[in-house]
Amino acid sequence: MLVLTISGNLGRDPELKTTDQSQVASFSVGVRTGKDETTWVNCSVWGKRADTVMTYFKKGSKVTITGSGKLRNYEKKDGSPGSSLEMNVTDFTLPAREEGSTSALSDFVDGLPF
Repeated sequence: MLVLTISGNLGRDPELKTTDQSQVASFSVGVRTGKDETTWVNCSVWGKRADTVMTYFKKGSKVTITGSGKLRNYEKKDGSPGSSLEMNVTDFTLPAREEGSTSALSDFVDGLPF
């Protein structure tokens, strides 16, 4: 199993889908891999953590996530080969509160017992 920890910014707001058994929040994270290069990682968070992602993750949020990674190969519309890095997220940090923000995130973090 390939376990990754990455830090980057959300490229779009998360999307929530519900299955018969659970729910999943999907989003993409852009990671700077060079001076002018960004690698995009397609991420999924399952279960109750998906609710947390939907509440606190927004486009542009800086996040650090950990999970199992997989490189998926596919054929592009023009017939050329392509690949996509996908991650099943098992742990994440909540986005930092912006200066002067009155977000409920601070109440959530301040209420933690540790």
